Amino acid sequence: MLEITIVGNGNLGSALANAIDNLKDFKLLEWYGRTWDNNLPPQAITKLSKLKNADLYILAVSDNSIKKILDYIDTNCFVIHCSGATSIGVFKNHPRSGVLFPIQTISKTNNTLFKYTPFCIEAKYENDLDVLKNLVLALEGSYELLDSIQRANIHLSAVWINNFVNHMISKGKKICADNNIPFSLLKPMLKKTINQALINDPNKIQTGPARRGDNETLEIHSQLINNLNDKKLYKIITKSIQNSYE
Repeated sequence: MLEITIVGNGNLGSALANAIDNLKDFKLLEWYGRTWDNNLPPQAITKLSKLKNADLYILAVSDNSIKKILDYIDTNCFVIHCSGATSIGVFKNHPRSGVLFPIQTISKTNNTLFKYTPFCIEAKYENDLDVLKNLVLALEGSYELLDSIQRANIHLSAVWINNFVNHMISKGKKICADNNIPFSLLKPMLKKTINQALINDPNKIQTGPARRGDNETLEIHSQLINNLNDKKLYKIITKSIQNSYE
């Protein structure tokens, strides 16, 4: 039985703690959070200085908190972070270290969240890498061995296809709301767009006025946009599409 301590009780820390607590070959030893609500789990602690010895410490915290927390973890212990952008080099004083980065949006309450989720994993030692492989498989996920540069790039890619796309959907939904138009009218198109992008090369199936060079429609759209930042963003994206097909 491998004992694990989770540091962090945000979305990722909570999801990992709840999932690991139900695994057969892994045990949630402790779970650190700065603050807790009234539903305090039995493994909860609030002082890093009181950390017990664990087989694995998982730092599910913000990137700028990783270095601070390492001061409380023995340099001989196996410790990992869950960041996409932070290099494994942050563990310069911890020989036994690694990374466990799930490529998925995270919810606190979904205990089946990690099923089929791909993880990017990395470790300095082969034995420790095997621990991460076994943990991912126990969570019913899959893994890919990526170094820190590759992981940072897939994190960047995820920002483009997830965070940025969601932001664009939000802007489209606001246009509908501002003009008393049911957003449901766009849902079939949205679903088809995502599905088509998954099975085709997105660059080859691009449509729309920018792709067609429909300057009249582009001008009409520009006039409809009152917010200057949104108008600028529309023109930048339009230009980016046009440049892709020159």
